[in-house]
Amino acid sequence: MPKAYVVAHLTLTNIEKFVSEYASKVEETVKAFGGQFLARGGEVSYREGEKLGDIDAILEFPDRDSAIAWEESEQYQAIVSGRTDNTTGYFIIVDGV
Repeated sequence: MPKAYVVAHLTLTNIEKFVSEYASKVEETVKAFGGQFLARGGEVSYREGEKLGDIDAILEFPDRDSAIAWEESEQYQAIVSGRTDNTTGYFIIVDGV
């Protein structure tokens, strides 16, 4: 079964609330489902297309079921509004090869 990746391109609308309500808590929820951050908030060099957001993140999970279980979990659902209320952008799950 291939690994799965969560990719997020987010534009911040309230950085203080995003950090306190989501960013400071999300890593613990990711680890609980076997996931890890591969990239988070580093410098992005756009080569084509327009900028997608202020923050980019890539998370790796053992498989799609783990990624979906994480996203639907009580732990994550308890903090997800910290992301959705304070950012706009894209949040996708994609299978590895």
